[in-house]
Amino acid sequence: PSPLPEKIALVLQESRWLVLIVIALFLGLALAGYHRTDPGWSHTMHVGALQNPTGRGGAWLADLLLYVFGLSAWWWIVLMIGRVWTGYRRLDGLRSADRRPLYIALAGFLVLIVASSGLEALRFYTLKAQLPLQPGGMIGLEIGRLSLRYLGYTGATLTLLACIAVGWSLFSGMSWLTAAERVGTALELSYLGVHGLFERWQDRRIGRE
Repeated sequence: PSPLPEKIALVLQESRWLVLIVIALFLGLALAGYHRTDPGWSHTMHVGALQNPTGRGGAWLADLLLYVFGLSAWWWIVLMIGRVWTGYRRLDGLRSADRRPLYIALAGFLVLIVASSGLEALRFYTLKAQLPLQPGGMIGLEIGRLSLRYLGYTGATLTLLACIAVGWSLFSGMSWLTAAERVGTALELSYLGVHGLFERWQDRRIGRE
């Protein structure tokens, strides 16, 4: 139980969520507005006007994240939004609260972003994107190289996909079995709905005849 009064604790909790949302928006704008001609962590540029809408700090941060993780740097935004969503689920009391320890979620996120960078470097190396290094970044380059050496192209791809699935499950708490059941139920209901519409259309056509 919190030692603070409930109202103050709630305000502090909401303030923390607001800060995470603002950081996620700032980071999203910085990554989306990245331009090679802006000054950054991996190089030095002297330009009059910045292309990045978040200024010099945002350009530097975007360059650092894209250099290290490639396009998988966008997972950092998912991390922040995920923490806000988890806190909201615990607060509203309408759904079962996620009681996973924070270190489990962070470990899952680490596996997710590293495997995603490796797969990006392994499979999307021809992607035409404005990046300071290459798709997958520095981490993806090393992970892709090691997995390719010891597992082969197909084995490395399957292993990295499995790591992404495991990392996402640990990070989000999602059950792949439950997800498969829901997808199957949605497909079944869609099929029955379309089949019912077709049968009613046939009935009306036969009735007109």
